[in-house]
Amino acid sequence: MTNKPYRVLCLDGGGIRGVYTATVLQQMAVRVARLSGKTQEEHLDLGANFDLIVGTSTGSILAVALAAGVALEDVSRLYREKAVSIFQRPMPLQDGCFSTKMRTLGWVLHNLFSPANESAPLRTALQPVLKEETLEQMFRRRNIALCVPTIDAESQRAWVFKTPHGARLTRDNNYKLVDVCMASAAAPVFFPMHAVKSPNPGVSAPHLFVDGGLWGNNPVLVGLVEALEFAAPGQKIEILSVGTCAGNKARTLNVVDAPRGSWQWRGGSDIVTLSLEAQASVYPYLASKIVQAMSDRVSLHRLLEPHVSGEESKHLALDANDQKSLDVLEMLGQRATDLNMSALTNSPQSSAEHAMVLDMFSNLNQLREDKQ
Repeated sequence: MTNKPYRVLCLDGGGIRGVYTATVLQQMAVRVARLSGKTQEEHLDLGANFDLIVGTSTGSILAVALAAGVALEDVSRLYREKAVSIFQRPMPLQDGCFSTKMRTLGWVLHNLFSPANESAPLRTALQPVLKEETLEQMFRRRNIALCVPTIDAESQRAWVFKTPHGARLTRDNNYKLVDVCMASAAAPVFFPMHAVKSPNPGVSAPHLFVDGGLWGNNPVLVGLVEALEFAAPGQKIEILSVGTCAGNKARTLNVVDAPRGSWQWRGGSDIVTLSLEAQASVYPYLASKIVQAMSDRVSLHRLLEPHVSGEESKHLALDANDQKSLDVLEMLGQRATDLNMSALTNSPQSSAEHAMVLDMFSNLNQLREDKQ
């Protein structure tokens, strides 16, 4: 039995809120480096500290980037610089004003027969970063396992893209990293389904994929199950779960709100959001109960999220691409870093769980620029 733990990083979906997650992870790495007296603070290779990385939707982009050896600063820059082109027609930020309701109605009507955004700009943004590398090539180069939830639209069944980190895992070897990200991030209403021609010889029919967030927006259970299968017998499993800061979107409802139609659900976009947020909130609880039943073998920690004001919450829409919203997400990420570092280092009785999380961000090497 090995003394080295099997480490898993699980990253939630949440559209443009990936800016928040990237900021938290990058700033946590910087703060722990300073805590340890390290001089290296930029382009740190956080992915190398994990055996398995799991990410859904926008979390898939972060997960793939970390596994492939892309700096989080570069991912944050991609979100900021490409947000306007990726989310070409964002829904108006909801502030309760009559004019906003009218603009929202226009948004719904405009997207009755097509999604709000085209997918080509997302591919254009990802291609220079991930290039033509496949899941198998990335795994052979980096030896980091990857799982990315999505949905096979034709069979209506869950599909998890996986690197060949086990002998039986060969189905997805030749899928390109770019296509994996786009398949997992194909949120209905917001983006078209992602069509991918099978890269396996002898097959010509394309697959259509839909956002994995519809069933696994918080992929912690995927990470836990995968770790239980592939960790060595008796090897301790350590899981870090990171959200996208949903904020406080609770609404005051009464019986007259019950008979909602497509308008009240804003063309279905609110149904997608409801599904994503509900899963993200309940899966950590379910995972924690499973972990409790497994005695001392598995440790699970979810990073704390900061308090979000009502004014800030309206900037946390999945497709908010304006500069103010991007600034709010980055600020919340820095606030979350302060909150978590305080909890991890100022506790009167430092726990083994706190030490585990700090160690996950410790002793990071700098990434080489030529990752390929």
